[in-house]
Amino acid sequence: MTLRPTISSILLFCLLALIAPQAGTTESAAGKTVRVSPGGPLRSISDAIASASPGDEIIVEGPGVYNERVVVDKPLTITGEGRPVIDGGGSGTVVTINGEGTLFQGFRITGSGSHLSAEDAGVLVENAPGTTVNDNRLDDVLFGIYVKGSKGTVVSRNVVTGKDAPLPKRGDGIRLWYSSGTKILDNHVSHVRDVVIWWSSDTLLKGNVVEGGRYGLHYMSSNHNRFEDNEFKNNSVGGFLMYSVDIKFFRNKFTGNRGTGTGYGVGFKDLDSVVARDNVIADNRIGIFLDNSPYLIDAWNDINGNVIAYNDIGVSVMPSIRRNAFVGNNFTGNDEQVEVRGGGVLSGNIWSKDGRGNFWSDYVGYDEDGDGVGEIPYKAESLFESLVDKNPSLRIFAYSPASKALELASKAFPVIKPVPKLADEHPLVRPGVVIEPEGRTETPRGLLLASASMAILPLIFFGYTALGGHGGKH
Repeated sequence: MTLRPTISSILLFCLLALIAPQAGTTESAAGKTVRVSPGGPLRSISDAIASASPGDEIIVEGPGVYNERVVVDKPLTITGEGRPVIDGGGSGTVVTINGEGTLFQGFRITGSGSHLSAEDAGVLVENAPGTTVNDNRLDDVLFGIYVKGSKGTVVSRNVVTGKDAPLPKRGDGIRLWYSSGTKILDNHVSHVRDVVIWWSSDTLLKGNVVEGGRYGLHYMSSNHNRFEDNEFKNNSVGGFLMYSVDIKFFRNKFTGNRGTGTGYGVGFKDLDSVVARDNVIADNRIGIFLDNSPYLIDAWNDINGNVIAYNDIGVSVMPSIRRNAFVGNNFTGNDEQVEVRGGGVLSGNIWSKDGRGNFWSDYVGYDEDGDGVGEIPYKAESLFESLVDKNPSLRIFAYSPASKALELASKAFPVIKPVPKLADEHPLVRPGVVIEPEGRTETPRGLLLASASMAILPLIFFGYTALGGHGGKH
């Protein structure tokens, strides 16, 4: 008689022990929450993932270092508290996310491998659509955040710093690969190779800063994308956009991008239906570069309301370029406002619309009726610029006494005056947005080239003969 209650109590105790949550684990209607800590009963992130079910939350406590490479193979919320460190030990990819809809946030990620062929990364999101990678700090990683085959991913508020390696041996800070519908928001990326968006349409980039790399932004075959309020500074190239349709970029800054042989603030290659508005493109070697853009015969590009200032060359184009509308832009203090590579005349493009053109800081006309529009057209007809367009090596003479004398000669002797490479029929006399050069003067080479005055007569003769001995008339 006395044994029955005792046996029942033992059975009840065993049953409760089986169903009770483990140490470090709590239950909720949405799934269980598992805590990982350096000194707790559960000390490995990988072990916590292995024991978790889809929809569970894992909280990793910091400060502390977790020396492991993590694979998230199911939809989870994984949050670092106190910025815990996941250290990959210099081998492979540190965190791989394969679980659709995973939220991964709050960590410092360091110590990826260094093999470009293996694409070693800090965080790899692969075949995991709807994933969010938020508020992480990544350093000493080859590739930073690599999103591959994962539509609708959000990459936000991360700081990515690449490995201390020569530029060609670095990986990309953020790379999208076949991951349409992704949002890249408020990240800071530095000391990497590129930020890459390839075969990823309908993406949004907003509020990012990219500096100290090769391409601040590199688009390829990615349509219907938008990027706005970003800053691309001190890279070899600010942005290079290729083989895409319907790209809109607003209120971005492209500054100090001066790579040898490139140095574009932003470049277009076979790009159609671009809308570029209210951007600041300043202090680059070349502000905007256009090559075969637009590509489609019925497409136009709209370059409107931008500040293109204090670049060595404001806009550089191939002579075959057509169907670009430049209206309402502020061309200020560029050493050469517009370059036509190889020489020629820019026909088939628009420089004014509805009675309003662009502001040109070297315009010498007047506004008689006070409507803000000059009474005479702006014409780009510098003889020295025309020679440089055909023979870029002559650029070394810019601002020298020789170049100044050549311009005076072309005005005095119309026989050597070139055909204008462009004409803005309605130039603006006020710049709208005004910016000041930072540590740059408009004549950086003049004082160094006083001796070039000896070249005045040869240059004049060369100018006359280069233009066919007939000035601008062909």
